[in-house]
Amino acid sequence: MTDAGSGIRERRLARGLTQAELATRAGVSRQLVAAVEASRHSPAVDAALGIARALGTTVEDLFAPNPIEPASALGGLLREGALLRVGQVDTRLVAEELPDHGITGAVWAKPDAVVEHGKLRMLPGAIPAGFVLAGCDPALGVAEALLAGMGPLSLLAVSAPTGRALRAMAAGGVHAAVVHGPPDNLPEPPADVVRWHLARWQVGLAVDRDLHATSVAKVLRSRAPLVQQDPAAVSQQAFERAAQATGRKSLPEGPRATSHLDAARKAHDRGGAGVTIESCARAFDLDFLPLEEHVVELWVDQRWVAHPAFAALGEVLTTPAFTGRVQLFGGYDLTHCGDRIEAA
Repeated sequence: MTDAGSGIRERRLARGLTQAELATRAGVSRQLVAAVEASRHSPAVDAALGIARALGTTVEDLFAPNPIEPASALGGLLREGALLRVGQVDTRLVAEELPDHGITGAVWAKPDAVVEHGKLRMLPGAIPAGFVLAGCDPALGVAEALLAGMGPLSLLAVSAPTGRALRAMAAGGVHAAVVHGPPDNLPEPPADVVRWHLARWQVGLAVDRDLHATSVAKVLRSRAPLVQQDPAAVSQQAFERAAQATGRKSLPEGPRATSHLDAARKAHDRGGAGVTIESCARAFDLDFLPLEEHVVELWVDQRWVAHPAFAALGEVLTTPAFTGRVQLFGGYDLTHCGDRIEAA
């Protein structure tokens, strides 16, 4: 932090603030402000964010020339120039790209950062979300919207199949994961987790109405485009079991989807079928062939159960503001949504 201390002091004095006043606005101690200004201490991410906000600037501008290394919440690579949503896990900033490259209408206003020359540049006014979870439930977007604007209590919901979400939690890239599967065949948790019930839903095939396909076998015989998902997706595994039950030894090649919504959209656009859940098929006015009923659960790493942002999320999940909106999608059984699942 070569020149950050003097830069903070200059900005503080320019705003007519004492060290104590800056500390109060930033939510830190006066001793920490003094140590940072004297270049004796590099603040943690949350303290740096508080100081930057209090001075009307960004962490990157304030603590240059040390740009933040971009870290993917899911452990992948972040492309140069990618528009990102950002959250904070412990003292790390993690990010994921906006869906569809950020071109879907209202999300143009949502990026928090961009990757430039291999570094993460936070955008003016952006505040990293306080709680980060990964999963494939489209309803997470409702929870994210209800918590928007709450600063450290806000939510970053990263779209990922169950397998990738659990790997991200094991690697410390997210606080929690949403998982689903047959009630008697859920995956093994990668850490000590506390579990909450979210929903029950059907996984299956969204099918263009013009195909008039009433079974998996008929979909496979139709040779229509078949949109499948990542092998780590539990819904994809359910489809593979159903296909094998028809006697098929191999699956046709076809487009891949990044989420349940993406699978339904591509099936609609191509006049074919896609591996998804019932609510997403309804969203695109497609027929739906159910394959399996799954339970949907929220698994939180035991270390983060007392996190204030998780408490805010837990409250949202039990409100009519959340359940009432999700029920409009159809395909969700929200009985006991938000209930903690006690260990057997």
